[in-house]
Order: sequence, then C-alpha cells, then structure tokens
Amino acid sequence: MNEMKVLIVGKNSFIGENFFKFAGIKTHGVISSVIVDSFEEWKTHNFENYSAVIFVAGIAHRKQKKSNAHEYFAVNRDLAVAVAEKSKNANVPHFVYLSSMAVYGKKEGEISANNEPNPRHNDYYGTSKFYAENALKIMETEAFKVANVRPPMVYGPNCPGKYRTLEKLSKFFPLVPNNRNKRSIIYIDNLCAFLCAIILLRSSGEFCPQDKQYANTAELIKKIRTENGKKTRIFNARPLITLLSVFPPIKTAFATLYYSGLDSSNDLSTEGEQK
Repeated sequence: MNEMKVLIVGKNSFIGENFFKFAGIKTHGVISSVIVDSFEEWKTHNFENYSAVIFVAGIAHRKQKKSNAHEYFAVNRDLAVAVAEKSKNANVPHFVYLSSMAVYGKKEGEISANNEPNPRHNDYYGTSKFYAENALKIMETEAFKVANVRPPMVYGPNCPGKYRTLEKLSKFFPLVPNNRNKRSIIYIDNLCAFLCAIILLRSSGEFCPQDKQYANTAELIKKIRTENGKKTRIFNARPLITLLSVFPPIKTAFATLYYSGLDSSNDLSTEGEQK
C-alpha cells in the first residue's frame, strides 16, 4: 500500500498527539503524519498532496456559561469549517472531524440508531460540535469525503476531561458503592486505531467508536486505585448513590450512558489493544 500522508490540525491536543505517535509506529509507515497548531500555523501550511486532514482541535473541559459560548462556536464549528474549506480547495480527498457523544444531548441512558443528534440548548460544547457536523456534511462531495467521529469518554495516561475527573474522585473512594451502571468508553490507543482504519478505508459518515466491553464506574475506580497501589472495596448501596447524586460530578460519574447498535470500533479492522 502506498504511503498516506495525513495532516493533523490540533497541536497539543491529547488525541492529536497520541494519534501522531500511534500512526507512525502501528501502521509501519503506511500512514505518515504532520501536526500543526490550530491558531496560525495551519493558515500558512501547504495542504496539497495530503491523503486526509484530521481536525482534533477543540474547546472542551471547561465550565460552560453564556459569556464564553462564542468561544465554543469559534473553534469547534467555525475553525473546523475553515480548515475543511482549505482542505477541499487543496484537493484533499478526505476530512475527519473529531466530534463527540455530546451531540446526542443525553446525560443518561442508551443511545441507539433510533436516537437523532439533539444537543441540549445550554450545552455549547455539544451544540457547536453538532453544528460543525452539519456544515461539514453539506461540503461533502464524491471527491471530498467527510467522517464525523463521536467518541464517548476517552481514557488513557494523562487523559484530560471526564476521565481525569474520575481519577480525582477515585482518591476519595476506598469504599465504592456499586450501582451496576454501564458506560461506553474508549481507550486512547483503540481510538487512534479506529481513526487509522477510517483513513485507510477513506470512510465517510458518522461513527461512534467504543471499546468492546462497557465500563462499570465502580470497577473503573477500583482499577485506577489499583494502578496507584490502593486497595478498594466495592459494596452494593444503590440508595447511597442516589443520595450522593445531588453532587453533579458524582451523578455524572455513576450514570448509565452507552452506545448500542451503532457503528463502533468492532466494525473496522483496528490494531489497538482492548483494555
């Protein structure tokens, strides 16, 4: 197979930096990548002769309020569209956009093929990602394919966001109440492998990758604590979870939220290790 040259827009992005390292090692040179920042560098960079552009820049993991709503749309939507337009004008045949599970607007429950994206009105992160997806789909042609990737919670070494919050919470839970919830999650190497597969196959459409097994919050906290040399006891106490759920971080961490029957990492050949 001929070498595929990929441009990653989003220097210092957790997913972007990991994809850069992963693709270079795991594809044995089939995918070579260049990474640029999403501020000024991408504007002057030559997009010609790339097989794909992957947009991983974005604003997330901060407190959302009306005063900073414009920042979400400026980066997650407007910047993504601007980069896609430059890609299309440079005859790049494939654009991959890192969207989010948040486009579905759900905090709890199952997300299946029956669920259409419907972000919450006060969730500027999910809404900006949703609007970006729609704008990118309008740009798609036979010569310019678009893939919108909607990962759930990503985890792995030094991962920011919800997983880091869970790591912080784990410090205070030597006794972990188990409400037997299930969550879709994806290990960073599995996400990178999935992105490699999308690029190699030049796939288009909407994708919801996840690990083969759903996660249980209590077991996940126990695993994090074990890795830090701490013992953990899991006990059944659903009423305690209900009581603690008055605290938003606790409620989010122990909620059930999962993909079912959607395009996932099981549908494409990947090289990531299932954790």
